[in-house]
Amino acid sequence: MEEGRGHENEYEHEYDWEEKDEEKARNEVENRDGFPLRWEQCGERVPHAWVAGHPVPLSPLCFPRRFTMAILAVVPSDPMSAYEAKGTHVWCERYYNPAKYFEKVFLFSPLEKQEVFQYGMQTIPTPAQRLRSRLREHKIDVVRAYGGYWACDYACRHKVRRIPVVVSVHDTNPQELYPSIRRADYVFCMSEAVRDLVLTRFRRPDRAWILPNRYDKAVMRPMPGEDFSDLDSGFPWKRRLLCVGRLAEQKNQDNVVRALAALGPDYGCVFVGRNDPASLKKLAEENGVTERCRFVPSVRNDLLARYYNWADAMVTPSRWEGFGVVFIEALACGAVVATSNVRPMSEYIAHEDNGLLIDDYENPRAIADAVRRACEDESLRTRLRERAPGSVERFERAEVDGLEASYYERILDERKESRETGFWGRMGRWFG
Repeated sequence: MEEGRGHENEYEHEYDWEEKDEEKARNEVENRDGFPLRWEQCGERVPHAWVAGHPVPLSPLCFPRRFTMAILAVVPSDPMSAYEAKGTHVWCERYYNPAKYFEKVFLFSPLEKQEVFQYGMQTIPTPAQRLRSRLREHKIDVVRAYGGYWACDYACRHKVRRIPVVVSVHDTNPQELYPSIRRADYVFCMSEAVRDLVLTRFRRPDRAWILPNRYDKAVMRPMPGEDFSDLDSGFPWKRRLLCVGRLAEQKNQDNVVRALAALGPDYGCVFVGRNDPASLKKLAEENGVTERCRFVPSVRNDLLARYYNWADAMVTPSRWEGFGVVFIEALACGAVVATSNVRPMSEYIAHEDNGLLIDDYENPRAIADAVRRACEDESLRTRLRERAPGSVERFERAEVDGLEASYYERILDERKESRETGFWGRMGRWFG
């Protein structure tokens, strides 16, 4: 589930946090559960392995769950109604509480309109000025903000000491990474490409961890023997292409339309994605491919798996991505994928091994050449389709859920350790 843009304007400027405020806050003694505690920086004492420069627990699923009463607060970048409209709300309970790690989950957001319990979370409309009091009132242990823009500002500018703030960053667009990321305690990065961007502003590489997107293998899977006659009749071309992603400059659909002109009359493309297709329809008319371009605003996720299986090739040569979940979904279905040779796609697609990478993705003829190979080179197609599903197993939902839960456990371990080694923890040991 990749986050979209939300209401960022109210929080677009970084909080003016001075050094004296930092010192004052660090020395502030608060009372929680009747016992005073002091915040102190925690050390790096939890065993971990280093992979590509970031710490990863040796086995995501092997850590015992010691914080059985831990409570999480989440700040999604969009209101829940947006996920309901996209049909992704059915994943929300598992997505926001991976491996059911937390005893309770609260959703605090200024975008929500009413207090309600849904998707395993207590949703409470919360303007920015009320966030700190909500965190204290509900005894929150960890705050998770989704997106490096307004949600990051909202959580980082209204922190409560001793409650760590985790921000997950999903995009490599620098404009969607606000300066307030510097105030986060931990950052989950969707890919290595995202992590490189994050580290231009977040100065704790030891706390910038890779957390990739995930897919559901019960839904996204090869479908041998499936009847696709409905799709065949709806899109009656000899060579069927599929381009998935919102209609936007980022996804490079304009050059896919131009590539159709070079490919000839046997090829047609189904564009699945929201936004107004008017400009692409005009471009298709100018290139004489109107009848070979079909625009479908949205497809339910379980049905999208049928499209991946049906298409001769999935072609979305994005100009940039934070992760690109559609590519791992397509690969999990055994599709032949052709996309741009840019990170992060090049992090999990190896050219001619489990997909095709296009170097000159701004050139319609280069896209056409890759598409023609993807559709007409049978030995290549067979090899790619065989290798594709296994190449993305590490992104299966249970695997990534386990990794995410292990990250939360590490954060809570460090939080507990900071309490025990802090001033009041030492006082308790001396006089207890």
